[in-house]
Amino acid sequence: MLSPRLLQNKWELAHYFGTIYGVEEAQAMLEVLNDWAPTCNHKVPEFEQRFAEYVGARYAVATNSWVGAAHLVAILINIKPGDEIIVPALTFSASANIFMREGAKIVFAESDPRTFNLDPDKLEEKISSHTKAIVAVHMCGQPCDMDVILRIARSHNLLIIQDAAHAPGAEYHGKKMGEMGDFAIYSFQQAKNISTLGEGGMVVVNNQDWGEKMRCIRSHGGQEYQGISCRMTDIQGAVGTIQLERLEAHNSIRRRLAYRLNELLASIDGITTPYEISNIKHVYHLYNIVIDETKLNMTRDIFIETLWKRYQIKAVTKYFPSVNCLPAYKKYGYGNGECPVTEQIVSRIVTLPISPRFTENEVEELSNSISSIAIDSKNSSL
Repeated sequence: MLSPRLLQNKWELAHYFGTIYGVEEAQAMLEVLNDWAPTCNHKVPEFEQRFAEYVGARYAVATNSWVGAAHLVAILINIKPGDEIIVPALTFSASANIFMREGAKIVFAESDPRTFNLDPDKLEEKISSHTKAIVAVHMCGQPCDMDVILRIARSHNLLIIQDAAHAPGAEYHGKKMGEMGDFAIYSFQQAKNISTLGEGGMVVVNNQDWGEKMRCIRSHGGQEYQGISCRMTDIQGAVGTIQLERLEAHNSIRRRLAYRLNELLASIDGITTPYEISNIKHVYHLYNIVIDETKLNMTRDIFIETLWKRYQIKAVTKYFPSVNCLPAYKKYGYGNGECPVTEQIVSRIVTLPISPRFTENEVEELSNSISSIAIDSKNSSL
């Protein structure tokens, strides 16, 4: 009998489920169930060790979510009211939320309209005497220009917090994310390239004291710290270890499909395919195109609507509006005009479905559908 999920629209599912589970994960779960399904027992440390080795870090601390991991970082660096944290305006709101909740002032920075990553050329102007850290978000699975960002951060004695939720397995100049910066935070939520049963997170560091302190804070803090509870369960850790073994293969599929889609969409006037910087490994958690409404002769929203109505292919606008323009931030004085380049580019970004479940035939089907819409739009008025 087919899973109910497999009977749903494959294009829609690709936005919500980013990995593939198999028999090995089920066997790992049963093993933990036979051990009475403890929290954070033997399987979590095993997952932490293997993940740290994989991303090039010395220590890894597994948590119940990306937010749980970021909360550990926020507590560890002792954020106080008045501290400023620089965050790119083009990201998911979680990149800013937890630090603001801890009392920091968020300073939104521009993103490069080609890579969607933090623009290092416009970073230094956002630094003040109150700046404590920079959040470098590796958008879509492509690493930021870390050499420049690190150089700027070190010259101002600032911490670098990498939001690597999109980038497990990504590489920058031959280095994994765990080899750079002060912290790298990963997400194992169900849509990510690797998942631990729907939710999960990990923060990696190369400082032993930080690693040990965060492990303590993760479980109420003991008698020494005022901690929180954001532990990963053993059943998640067991599944995470198997998922980590699958990650390289899944990322290879994503990269192959993305490159094929780049070829197929290259000739469509009005659509710009993802820009990949040199000497990096992009793991294509997301495949974002940029729409030129004038050349395409239709608005972004009509393009998305037509793709769905005509072909039942789901495209989305994941990061519109930019975080500084969200209602939750506008009520604190943020808003339009703060990051004009980012605000303009997010209004033109469309996220197409991509998944390790897809085949080249399916991305060709996706491309043909987009091409047909583009041709019809130029010959008529949709």
